[in-house]
Order: sequence, then structure tokens, then C-alpha cells
Amino acid sequence: MRKLLLLLLTVIASNGYAEPIPGDDILAFVRTKLPDDPLKLTGSLMVRTRNGFTQVNLPVEIELDWGAATPTATYRIDQESLTITWKNDVPNYAFSNPKNTPTSGILGTGITWADLSFSVLWWPNSKLVDEEKKLNRPSYVVDVPVPDSKNSMRLWVEKNMGMLLEARTYDPKGKELRKLEISSIKKMDGMWVAKNLELRDRISGSKTILEITELEWKHPKATAEAFDPAESVNRLTFDLYRQISGREGNLFLSPYSISSALAMVYGGARGETAEQMNDTLYFGGPGATHPAFSFLRQTLNRVPEQQQVQLCVANSLWPQTGYAFLPDYLAMTKEFYGSQIEAVDFKADTEAARTTINGWVAKKTQDKIQNLIPAGLLDPTTRLVLANAIYFKGNWAQPFKKERTRAMPFTVKPGTEVEVPTMMQTGDFKLAHAEGLQALELPYAGGDLSMLVLLPSDKDGLSALEKTLAPEWIEGLDFNDHEVMVQLPKFKIDWKLELDKTLAGMGMPLAFSDRADFSGMSGSEALSIGVVIHQAFVEVNEEGTEAAAATAVGMRATSMPPMFVANHPFLFLIRENTTGTILFIGRVANPAGPAEAGAGS
Repeated sequence: MRKLLLLLLTVIASNGYAEPIPGDDILAFVRTKLPDDPLKLTGSLMVRTRNGFTQVNLPVEIELDWGAATPTATYRIDQESLTITWKNDVPNYAFSNPKNTPTSGILGTGITWADLSFSVLWWPNSKLVDEEKKLNRPSYVVDVPVPDSKNSMRLWVEKNMGMLLEARTYDPKGKELRKLEISSIKKMDGMWVAKNLELRDRISGSKTILEITELEWKHPKATAEAFDPAESVNRLTFDLYRQISGREGNLFLSPYSISSALAMVYGGARGETAEQMNDTLYFGGPGATHPAFSFLRQTLNRVPEQQQVQLCVANSLWPQTGYAFLPDYLAMTKEFYGSQIEAVDFKADTEAARTTINGWVAKKTQDKIQNLIPAGLLDPTTRLVLANAIYFKGNWAQPFKKERTRAMPFTVKPGTEVEVPTMMQTGDFKLAHAEGLQALELPYAGGDLSMLVLLPSDKDGLSALEKTLAPEWIEGLDFNDHEVMVQLPKFKIDWKLELDKTLAGMGMPLAFSDRADFSGMSGSEALSIGVVIHQAFVEVNEEGTEAAAATAVGMRATSMPPMFVANHPFLFLIRENTTGTILFIGRVANPAGPAEAGAGS
């Protein structure tokens, strides 16, 4: 049976303990959630010095078989290995190097065999010492004595899913020696894996990174892979962006908003119409798509619990008064999408219905999205409008100082410059280099969301960059910590577009035609999508970012340190870091251009 695996041994589980329990029992709970099917993980173990240079890079291979009669785990790092076997939950360690013990360091990298294999999960006499949030998740704080040592380790174990989120090592006087934490989680072959584990040495300042790149099941099953809504949204992001990037000027949209609204529509599609939507939007079939989007929505709406940023995701349905929509369809949208359902009368007073829907959108986006549905777009044949709204406001983790903002030249295109207010600061940021570009990650307060700024090396290189964009390309960027001199222009974009022709051309034309099959919505007259309209707003300044977007779908009756100087056109993404979901994507072609921009379908 496949379960949700965090890194090597710790598993995301759907159930947890509601009351405090002994520390040893918490670790035993984590051990019970290990995957039964044999699997193999491969990757690399790297050591980077304080200034970001890679000092060591060793191959890693991990084989796990917890479901065997004698559970076995083998860890190979370069030429050394550790094999652990269990009898009655008692681990037996066999090292290729007889000098090693579970707490021995691995080939001078700073990480120990206990860190790699999570042997700490079997160390006795642990104690529950506290409960607090880690990565915005309620967690148990457990202290574990290190065998044959006066040191101790403190573990943060997520309450509900059993994830080991962080581990710190302390000396007898309570001084922190090392911190090991999960920094990146990715779904591989249907399983959540901690793709990156980082260990920082407080004395040397070096950083050891365990990066998992591949997961292979020893006995693959013929079942469909688990559906990942974040991957679905991200793949749609770049498909949509490529379709609309030919338009000139600034650009900004929320692929999450578009995908979420269309997922509700997909819930009522049947036959070939559903197949086209499923393929074009990268959904996973009705049985997997709706629960997964529900989980993603709830994950995003939990972000503000830390009170560091504002993030609100909301859905609504506006059916024609008295129209016979199927109760099962309405119940599905309410259960999985949390939809507010309110009947309006498009036949009797289309304008009043439009005003009501626009008012809901404005309220949910803090008045940043006004008049989403313009006059004349709806008519008496409208039977249903589905709307999604998303609002985000977050301060930078490291705000820019206003007094350092000054007018600087921005090259709109070779030979054309404009003066724009440009923010400046020097600080520690994650920076990546790839062929033809620099990428900078600017985290927001709390660490749940970040902005990625993608800056072409050539001042006229944006078009070439746009053609290569793909989720795998973004995930493959190798970010390192650097002291960076950052120059970023202030900008504001308000963008609106109709997506009917774009989506139809991407592979789902039936949904917009007289042959559309939305019989899962209504048992009476035929329905088709009449319009998909999207509007998004973003403002970036010294304090942080405010962004909002809304999507409406109308159903009708069928008819010196390193420098990062963003002084020429660039792309930017705003994403939630735990799931990797891209909430917004934009292009700044001219920060001094009009705040409002629009495009047709």
C-alpha cells in the first residue's frame, strides 16, 4: 500500500492524535506510517560553504522495504553504506565502514547517519516538551537524548500528518549546534517526498543539502498516480502564458483562480466535453480532482493563521432563480470548493444580477477587482455564473527602505528607456543562475509565500525566456544563499482578459459549442460556457505586494556581491511554498506604463 512519504522514513498520514501523548509514543506513531511497498530514492548530498560555493557533491541511493518479513533500509553515500534491519521494532545497524556508528558524520559532509536514516525515531526516553506551529502547522515538540552523548535533539513533529519538519541538536548547556529542516516538498510518482533537506552548521556556517531527484517503485502498480492539484495549476500556468504572451505590454493573471473556477465547471461536464477539459486543464478525473482542489483551497486558506500575510480564496455560484440545477452538482461545489450559492434572476433583471456578482467579487478582493463582469456581457439566456476570487497582501520578509528608492532608467526595449522609481537593498537572498537569466527569490513575512523574479541576461531576452517556460524548468533552478544587491522597480498592473477563444484553442472547444455536454449540472436544457473572464491586480512597493484576481464563468443555454538589477523587462511569479502552487504570474514590460491593461480572448 502506498502512503504519503516525507523524505526517507516519515510519512504524511491523514489521522493523528488529539491529546498530548508520551514522546516515545509520538515517534512510534510516525514509524507506523511508513510505506509498505519497496521503493528506491536517488539524489545527491552537497556541502556548500558560507559564500555559496559547492565543496562536496556525493551520489545518494536509498532503498526502503518496510513491508518485508524483515523490514530493511539501505543508505549508500558514495562508497559508504548503512543497512538497517528491524526485528520487533528494534533496529540493527550494519555499516560498510566498521568505525561508523549511527551518530558518525558522513564523509566530512556534516550530516550524520542518524540524520540521513532518521534513526532518532527509535531512540528511547523522548519527552513531549511543548506544542507550537512550525511551517504554519500545529506540531509536537519532542526532546530526544542522543545515545552515548550528553547532547540532545529537539524534534518538531506535525500533529495531524506525522511529518518530521525540523530537528535541532543542542549541547549539554543548551547551545544550538546544528539545525536540520525540510525546505522543499515535491510529489514524485504519487508520493509526497521531502525533495530538499538542509542542515546548517552554526560554527562553520556551511550548509549541507540532501536533494532527492528520483523515486522508483520496485513493484509498480497499475493504478493511476495520485492527482497533484499544484502540478495541474502550474502546468496550466505556462500553457496559458504562452498563449497570451504575444500581446504587448505588462501582463498579470492568477492561474490558480482560472483553474479553480474551471474545476467547478468540470464537475458538471460529461462525455467528450469532460475529456477535453480534463486533458486541457491537466485534471485527474472527477474522483481525484475535486477532493484535491478542496485540500489545496484549505491549505491556502490556512496560511493567514500565522497572521503574517493576508490570503483569501473564495468560490461562488450564481444560478438562475427556479432553474433545475441538479442537487448533487450544487452539493459537490459546496463540499469541495466551499462555494457560496445564491440564486439571482438573469431573465427578469440581468443588470441587478451582474451588480450583485460584481459586488461579491469586490468584497472578496478588498475592492481591488471592480466591475469584473462588464455591462452587456450577461443576458437573459445566462443560467449560471461561477466565480473564484483570490486576494493576497504580504509584506516582504526584508522590506525595502523608502528613502533608498530613487528614479532609475528602465530599458523598455533597446534604444528606449524610461525613468521609474526603483527600490534598492542589500541582503541575504536565494539567487539562481541559468542559461540566459538570473532568478531571485523574495520571501514574504512568515515564509509561506515568495515572489520569484526571472530576469533575462539580455535586455531584449524576455521573448526567448517566455518560449522556454515550463514547470520542470522552474523546479530545476538551483537557488543558493547569497548576499545580493537588489534593484527592483515599483509597479502596479490591473489586467483583464476574456479566455473563451484561448481555452477553446488549447483543446476544449466542445465546452463552448452547441454540442457541449454539461448534463451533470442540469437535467433539463443543454448548457455551454458562454464566457470566461479574468481580471487581476498587483501592486509591488517597498513594504511588499498586494495582489488580487477573479474569474467568472458564465453558462448559457446553448447558443558586488552578486547584483540583481531589474532594469529591463522581466517575469515574476508569486507561489505558495509548501505545495509549490503558482498563485500569480506576471510580466513587467514597462513599470511606467499604464496601471490598467486589457486584452481580448
